[in-house]
Amino acid sequence: MSRHLQHDWFSDALPENVQLGERSWLYSTYAFRHYRSRRPIGVRAGHDTGLYNGTFFDLGSEGEVTIGNFCTIVGAIICTNDRVSIGDYTFIAHEVILADTAFSVPPDSDSATSRCDSQLPADAPLGIRLGENVWVGTRAVLLGGANVGEGAIIGAGAVVDCEIPPFCVVAGNPARVVKKLV
Repeated sequence: MSRHLQHDWFSDALPENVQLGERSWLYSTYAFRHYRSRRPIGVRAGHDTGLYNGTFFDLGSEGEVTIGNFCTIVGAIICTNDRVSIGDYTFIAHEVILADTAFSVPPDSDSATSRCDSQLPADAPLGIRLGENVWVGTRAVLLGGANVGEGAIIGAGAVVDCEIPPFCVVAGNPARVVKKLV
């Protein structure tokens, strides 16, 4: 299998530890320009999933992202040195940020010494999890510890850093439940 996308305008190959499922679409390997994951599988996208223009994977050496089947991600930035899990049938709109830490790290730094989370308890959850059938609105921000239940809807511009129950609509900064879906 070729690691170059036939339609790609960017000349870099897809990183060896990235897996795209059958009939999945990746706009460009430019999405991995700041990708440094050394995990055996750093990014795994299920079948029939679309990773569209503006989607970027800014992963540290320990970063790992799992994206389910039949997902659509449109211009999201996923920044992690931990784990991001996105369930099947999830839609992530334009300019959404999924970041497990509030601190940016230079691309050439050692993740073990550059993490700025030393004030956090050792058991503080940093990963991000989205259940199945989740919708995330434009410019929402999901931070470390966000655990979004199945069928939840995250309103545009909401900031989530906590557990969101299944089948709820949340909005605001910080995100609050505004409606429970039947």
